[in-house]
This record gives sequence, C-alpha cells and structure tokens, in this order.
Amino acid sequence: MNATLANRLSIITFVSLWGSAAIFSKWGLQYANAVALLSFRYLIAIIALIAFCIIKKQSFLPQSTSWRYVCMTGFLLIGGYSLFYFLALQYGISPGLLATVLALQPILTYFITERSFSKLKLLGLLLSFAGIICLVYTSLFVNQLSILAISFALICLCAITIGAMLQRKIVEDPLKILPLQYLTSLVVFVAVIPLQGFHFEMSFDFWTPTIWLALVISVAAQLIFYRLLRSGNLVNVTSLFYLVPIVTLILDFMIFQATLSRFDVIGISAILLGVYLVYRQPSSKISA
Repeated sequence: MNATLANRLSIITFVSLWGSAAIFSKWGLQYANAVALLSFRYLIAIIALIAFCIIKKQSFLPQSTSWRYVCMTGFLLIGGYSLFYFLALQYGISPGLLATVLALQPILTYFITERSFSKLKLLGLLLSFAGIICLVYTSLFVNQLSILAISFALICLCAITIGAMLQRKIVEDPLKILPLQYLTSLVVFVAVIPLQGFHFEMSFDFWTPTIWLALVISVAAQLIFYRLLRSGNLVNVTSLFYLVPIVTLILDFMIFQATLSRFDVIGISAILLGVYLVYRQPSSKISA
C-alpha cells in the first residue's frame, strides 16, 4: 500500500475511533464512578496487550528505552490526562469549556516545539480553535465554575502537552511501552480510590462501554496515535484532536438524537479548513 494512502487511512481511523471515546465514556459513567471506569478500562487493556505480545512471541516491556522515562511519559500522557479530565468534569466544569481548554494543546505545543513557524499553519490552528468554540459555545458557562475544576482542567492540558512531547522522543515499538505505561496509570487510579471511592454496576451497560474504551480506544486507537507521533510532525499530529469533536458530534446526533445548530455547522467548517491549513505545506516560514 502507498505510504501516503496508509497514513491517511491511519488518520481517518484514529479520528473516528477517538471521537467515539466521549460517547462511550458518557454511557459508562452512568453506571460507575470515574476511578472504577478508568481502572477496569486500563486493566483490560493491559491484559489484552500482554496476551497479544505473548501470542506474537515478542516482548511487552521496553528494551531500548529507560523504564523510568516510559513510566513518566505514561503517567502524564495517559494517567494524568485521564484522571484530571474526569475530575474536572466531576468538580463542575462544563464539557464545552473543558474541550475549549484542551483545544489549546496544539497551539501550546506549536509555540513550545517549533523553532520557526508558518503563518498558514498558525492561522489553521487558530481557525480550528475558533471552530471548537463554535461547537461548544452553548455549554461554556452552564455550570458555576470552581477554582478546583479550572485547576484540574489546566493540569489536564499540561499533562497531555508535556506527555505528547515526551512520547514523541520514544522510537520503540508502542507494543513494548504501552503495557508499562498503562500499569503506571492503573497505579495512579488505585492510589486515588480512598479519595474518590470505587463503585460500579455489574451490568451490560457498564461492561460494554468499558470494554470498548479498553480495546478499541486504549489499544487500537492509542497504538495508531503513537505510530503517528513517531512518523509525523508533533503539531500536525496533535492538531488531529480538533477533528475529534466533529466525530463526537455526529455520533451524539446518531445515538442520542442531538440537534445540530448553525454554530455547529460553522464550527465544523472552521475546524476542517483549519486542519487543512495545518497539513498544507507552507510556502514561506518566519524565523521565531
């Protein structure tokens, strides 16, 4: 298969799968608290990854990368991001405002990592960010905000930003690092059980979204994301997260009969144009 075509298929698959995460998280959280859902999700993912590696007769532990570095990256990119994402929601931030805060991540990554920048790419990032605001404007200030909720959201933003930058430097096969990263994250979730509690319903409505999040998101989509990070520009790859709300919105419309407003249409158009500008080869660059 042509390398360019394979990369585009990987991008489409990743965005489609990752966009379903919010829907299945929303479903699962109706039957469990965040810590229980996260704990079972990553426990199942660890078992699946190790079983796959055993069948393939390959190592499921890092061979050429420091275990400490792998654990630190997993703690930030997976454990820290997931935990503080759910805690921000739990302590009152609206999903819309949280999505807007996290949408700053590609822009933040851009200014941290790029030594030179393209006007066109910067315009694309800002246009996509504006599109995110259009998609979530109705829920930006639904709940009264607390300092704790905003703090968790900002910690979540920092965790995924720094974590993605650290992960970009790991060139080892993702199958050899994900089990250890997930184990590190699982330890984090278990550690906060005394503070958050642990409860879930033993039902189809709990296990279905949990298994989907574990196998489809935490195994399939995460492996694709790591491989995209290894092969592509960090800003370009992280800008793909701008497309995720579009997929989520479509699934929300199909499953929960959510309505599309004119602001949704404007937001989707702005995001698509913005991501196109990010991926388009700039004609000129300006030194930073």
